[in-house]
Amino acid sequence: MKALRQIAALIRKDFRLQFRSKETLALIFVFSVLVVLIFAFAFGPDFPKEENERGKLAASVLWAAFVFAGIINLNRSFVVERTHGALHGMRLTGVDASNIYLSKVVSNFVFLFLLEIVITPIALQFLDLFDAVTVGILLKLLGVLSIGTLGFCAVGVLLAGMSTSTNGGESLLSVILLPLIIPIIMGGTKCTVSILVTGGLEDSFWLKMVVGSTLIFLASAYLLADAVIEE
Repeated sequence: MKALRQIAALIRKDFRLQFRSKETLALIFVFSVLVVLIFAFAFGPDFPKEENERGKLAASVLWAAFVFAGIINLNRSFVVERTHGALHGMRLTGVDASNIYLSKVVSNFVFLFLLEIVITPIALQFLDLFDAVTVGILLKLLGVLSIGTLGFCAVGVLLAGMSTSTNGGESLLSVILLPLIIPIIMGGTKCTVSILVTGGLEDSFWLKMVVGSTLIFLASAYLLADAVIEE
């Protein structure tokens, strides 16, 4: 129970910091919309007629926007903790490093998922797919995005904790994070294409890849959290 209270308190603190910094919220939102607009203007107004090609386009737009927005958010969340020794101060109060890690995963996941709920309909509208997507398809799509986002945050929080302690942390985070999350991006995009084209998952292999990668990243990063945060 003590661990749960610590995690809950840390999550509330993260939310207050995230939503207090209006410029960060605006930056991440505008960046995500900008990625969508770039793809929309590059391919529109004459989008591919084949459903499979349009599904691939939409999947590419969504995952590109969320991955790069996520990198910005992960880096900013740890920069705040590293400033003026705030992270060290939390450790001195007796907060376990693994609880700090879990709170960061949850807070980043919730923030990015809320962003996905807002950006996904906007992207589908700009890519001329909104009318073809039912509520059921949208819920399935958000379900796949949520699983992938959890895996992204699981490994991303750990690497953000490492990279922000060095110079050029944001650039370093991109370099070391992107190769590791290839299984999540591959599986997530394949699932997204299938859902947008057929309304379901034709091949469960890709979903299993996303779920398996997420569980492996979460378990491995949790075990390594103590060593990383102590640095």
